Amino acid sequence: MKKLLLLFFMFGFVVNVHAQAKPEHDPLKPRVPPDKIAAAKAMKPPFAATPAIIAEGKALFTGKATCFICHGPEGKGDGPLSLTDQVKVGPRNFTNPAFHKAKTCGEMFWVAANGTKGDFSKKDAPSHKDGSGMVAYLIGHKSELKLPETPTVTKDELWKIVLFERSLGKGTC
Repeated sequence: MKKLLLLFFMFGFVVNVHAQAKPEHDPLKPRVPPDKIAAAKAMKPPFAATPAIIAEGKALFTGKATCFICHGPEGKGDGPLSLTDQVKVGPRNFTNPAFHKAKTCGEMFWVAANGTKGDFSKKDAPSHKDGSGMVAYLIGHKSELKLPETPTVTKDELWKIVLFERSLGKGTC
């Protein structure tokens, strides 16, 4: 699977070498529905953001969860799929400190777990369509996007990914 992901990444880089990264949605705009925002903001990770946990999150981000295909290996929103016509708006740039000042870890977890209206949309298919979050969204569209099957991550693994993403923008929980 690693070889397949590497080949996909290399193909995306070659095909899109002259492509421009698309701008992300306003990083300050709320993505959690108003009736769920208080609960999302109150959510806390089940463990501390230690270097070991952040490293596990990075391994998941760049491996099993395949987040890097859209967000890029450094989380800048410049992954190979983000540069294709399949994506209308660029994925989140997790290195943006303004985003981390405006969002809590709980909000990030909620969005990753549930998806949001209008974010990271494939043409005519917003990620929130069934409220399934990004992993299930990618699985549901794998044949069209030509992605390898993305395994579902556990709740703890998703928290590790959020803590890694948080570290990219010098954010804390």
